[in-house]
Amino acid sequence: MKAFSLVLTSLAMAISGMAHGVEIDAKHIERIGPVTQASATTLSKSAQADALRANVVAKLSQANKASKVRVFNQALSWQAATSKVEGEGWLAYRLPVSTQRFTQGTLTVKGLENPQVYLNGQLVKSADKVELELANGDYQLMLLADGLQKDVPFGLDWQGKSDVDELDVTAQQTQRVSAEQLFDSKVISNLTLSPNGKYLLQSTIEYQAAQGDKPIQVTELRKLPDNSVIYRWQDSRPSSAVWSDDSRHLAFVANKQIQLFNVADLTIDIAATELDNVSGLQWFGDSLLFSWEKPFKADDKATSKRFQALEDRWSYWRNNSQLYQLDVASGFIRQLTDSKITSSLLDSNADNGSLLLTRSPVDYKAPAHGITQLIELKVADLSETIIGEYRSFSGALYADDGMYITAGPRFMDGTGMQDPNIEVNDYDGQLYWRDAKGNVSALSKAFDPAIGSMIKLENDDLLVTVTEGDRSPLYLFDKRKSRFSLIDTGVDMVDGFSVATKQSSPTLVVAGTSATAPQKAYRMSLNSSRKQVLFDSQKQNYADTRLGKIEDFDFTNKHGHNIDGRVYLPADFDANKKYPALVYYYGGTSPVGRHFTGRWPFNLWAAQGYVVYVLQPNGATGYGQAFSGRHVNAWGKYSADDIIEGTKAFLNAHSYVDAKRVGNMGASYGGFMTMYLATKTDIFAASMSHAGISNLSSYWGHGWWGYGYSGVASRGSFPWNNPELYVEQSPLYHADKITTPLLLIHGNADTNVPVGESHYMYTALKLLGKEVELVEFNDQDHHINTRQARFDWWNTTMAWFDMKLKDEPQWWNSLYPETTDK
Repeated sequence: MKAFSLVLTSLAMAISGMAHGVEIDAKHIERIGPVTQASATTLSKSAQADALRANVVAKLSQANKASKVRVFNQALSWQAATSKVEGEGWLAYRLPVSTQRFTQGTLTVKGLENPQVYLNGQLVKSADKVELELANGDYQLMLLADGLQKDVPFGLDWQGKSDVDELDVTAQQTQRVSAEQLFDSKVISNLTLSPNGKYLLQSTIEYQAAQGDKPIQVTELRKLPDNSVIYRWQDSRPSSAVWSDDSRHLAFVANKQIQLFNVADLTIDIAATELDNVSGLQWFGDSLLFSWEKPFKADDKATSKRFQALEDRWSYWRNNSQLYQLDVASGFIRQLTDSKITSSLLDSNADNGSLLLTRSPVDYKAPAHGITQLIELKVADLSETIIGEYRSFSGALYADDGMYITAGPRFMDGTGMQDPNIEVNDYDGQLYWRDAKGNVSALSKAFDPAIGSMIKLENDDLLVTVTEGDRSPLYLFDKRKSRFSLIDTGVDMVDGFSVATKQSSPTLVVAGTSATAPQKAYRMSLNSSRKQVLFDSQKQNYADTRLGKIEDFDFTNKHGHNIDGRVYLPADFDANKKYPALVYYYGGTSPVGRHFTGRWPFNLWAAQGYVVYVLQPNGATGYGQAFSGRHVNAWGKYSADDIIEGTKAFLNAHSYVDAKRVGNMGASYGGFMTMYLATKTDIFAASMSHAGISNLSSYWGHGWWGYGYSGVASRGSFPWNNPELYVEQSPLYHADKITTPLLLIHGNADTNVPVGESHYMYTALKLLGKEVELVEFNDQDHHINTRQARFDWWNTTMAWFDMKLKDEPQWWNSLYPETTDK
C-alpha cells in the first residue's frame, strides 16, 4: 500500500536530557460545536453524564470532516479549531496523534470548562491534566467540554516524561491497525444455509470496550439473494440450528427448549421443553435426533477422587451423552442409545432408518492410545452393529451405496499411506470410501492437502475443508470422477461455510480471511466463480486502516525440502532503513495459517515497526505425508534446523533487517520449539515461549492431551524404551546451553500444558544465572481469550521485544516496574 504523505509536528524537545513541554499546533485540531442549549442539554449536569458522553463520542468518531452531524435541530460539521466560536454550549475537539514507540507524558487542556479526554473513543480522565501511556500506534484524541472558559484561549500542551516521549500530530487520513480493531471488530461466527438456498441463518460476534469481556452476539435470519433481515435474535439466541429438508422449518435449541421456527409466518412453536444440555440436532424424516448430556455430579463432601482412567484428567470425561428422538407432531421423546460410554451421532439416513454413531472405550493397547467404535444403529428395533474399531478415525457420512470416512493415513492397516516405507503423521487427515460390502479404498492418497471436515451434496459429491500449506480452502470431491477441484472462495482461510444441499446447482455461502484482508462473506454457486458480497469487515471496521505488504519467502533446506514462508512488512516500510525482526513458527503438526487476525497478530507486530517472518518447518500437515511424517519421534530434530536455516536465509535475502535484532517466539509446541532453539543457537537476540513444553516426560504424563498427543508425536516411544528422545529432546536437560534472554509466558490455569513446564525452565535458568522472565496470567488456560487479558498478553510480548530488540525498556518497565514489595 502506498504510504500517505504525512505532515508531522514534533511535540517534544530535548534540553539537557529533560523533556520540554510544547503547545500543540491548533491547525491539526478540529472542533464541532458549540451545541447550543436550545438543541441539547449540558452534558455534565445529567445523572447519566458518563453514558451520554460515551454515546456522543461514539457518534462523533464516525463522522468524517465532510459529513454533517445533526444534534436535535442543529446541523454541525467538523471545522478548524481556529475558526470563530459562535454561541455557547458544549463542544468537542479531535486530533490524530501517532507514536513510533511506547510514549508517556501529560496532556494539559487549557480554556475548556469541565474537559473530558477520550482516546480512541474511551474515556481516559475528566481533568485538565491527563497522564497518557501510548503504545506504538495511531490514535484519535477527542475532548468534550461543557463550554469555553472566559478570557482563557483554548490550547493543548504536551509534556513528555523524558526526551524520547515524542507525540506526533499528523494530517494523515489513515491509521495503522490496532489491537482493539483486531479483537473487537464484528465477524461472522456461524453460517447455516437452507437446503433450497433461499434463507441464511447468520451469527456474528463483536466486542466493545464498555462491555469488557462480554461479547455482543447476534443471530439473524436473512433472505437471499437480497440479504435482507427477516428475523433477529440477540437474547436467547439459537444453537444447534438445523433446517428441515423442505426449508420450511428451522429447528434449534434455546431456553432449554427445542423450538421450531416457521419461515412462512415467522412464528415459533415449542417442540419440547425442560431439556438442559441438549445439542446436535438433526432432522430424521419428520422427527428430530439430538444428543442429551448428563453431567457427572461429584460428591461435594468427598475428600478424594479415585481416577478411573487416564481420561479422568479431562474435566468432562465422566459426563455421559446419549441419543434421543423427538416426534415433532406429538412431542413424544424416546431414548435411542443407553450406554455407559458416550454415544456421538455422526450421520443419519431416514430412508433406511439407520444412524451412524461412535463410542470411545478406554483402550491403551496401541498408539495413539485410544480407540473409536463406528456403530450403525437401526432405529426401528434399536439394534446396533459395530462396523469397526479404529485407532485412526475422524468421521463418517452415509452415501447411496456406501459411506465416506475421514481418518489418518494408517486407517485400515495403512490403506491411506502414500509410501509404506516412510513415517506418517496420524493427524494428516485422509478421505476414504467404504462400499456396501465393507471394502475400503483410499480417495486422497495422491492428494497432499490434509482433509478436515466434509459435507455431502445431493448427488453424493463432497465439499471438504483441507489444510493446504498455510491456507485452508474448500475443495469439491467429484465422486464419479474421483477428483478433487479447488473452489475459488475468494479467501485464503475459510472460517465457516454452508451449502444448499437440495439444489441441482448448489448455492454456497462462505466466510473467511486472508493474510492482509479481514473477513468477508460471499454467496456463490458451486458452478460459477461469480460472488455476491454478504459481509465485508474491511468496509465496516478497517476502511481507514493501512497495512503493510506481505511477500512470500520460501527456501530450500539442506535436505532439498521446500520450506514455505511469508514476510510481513511494516505499514510505512522504507527499504533504506534497518528494522528489527520477529520469527514465528509452530513446529508441531499444523502450519501457521494465513489468518488476518487471531491470537498471533502478525499485522499488529508489523504496524509496530517489525518485519515478521513466518515459516512452516518440517512436520506440518498440508505439504504431503512425507513432510508431515517428520513430526513423528523428532521433537525438534528437523524443525529446529529448518527454523535456524530459514532465519539465516531470510536475513541474507532481506538487507533491511538488522541481523543483530532478531527475536523468535512460539506457543505450545511452538513454545517448546523456542526453548529447544535456545539450546541450539544464539542467532536470536531475544526469545518468547508461551505455554511451552520444557520436559517431554512430564508433559506426556501430566498434560491434558499429553499421552494421546505423544501417541502420535512420539509414536511407540516411552521414557523407558527411548530415554534418549525424552531427555535429549527436552530443553530442560540442556538449559545450561542457553544464552538468549528468554521470556516465559503461561496461563496459571493451563490444563493442556501445565504451568509447571515454564516453571521448570525458569528454575533452571535462575539457578544458572541466565536472563529469564516468567509472567503468569491469572485464571487463563492454554489460550488467552478474554479481551483485557489478550491485550495484556500482547503488550507483554511486544514490550519484551521492544526492550531487547529496540533498546526501549520503558514499556516493559511500565508494565512490570521493579519493586521490593513481597
